[in-house]
Amino acid sequence: MKTKSITGSIKLPKTKKLCKLYQQLGNWAENTNRLPDAQQVKNNKPVSVSLELLPMVF
Repeated sequence: MKTKSITGSIKLPKTKKLCKLYQQLGNWAENTNRLPDAQQVKNNKPVSVSLELLPMVF
């Protein structure tokens, strides 16, 4: 299987708000890519959904 590489230039954000948003997005992407450790899995308890979010589920 061939691998693709995408090259290009990145334009830096001009506002601090946008910079912070990009930083948070990058941190979130890193966290979704890593596997949780045993302690995190153990502490992750199921919780009920609030009534405001109920229409989004159904």
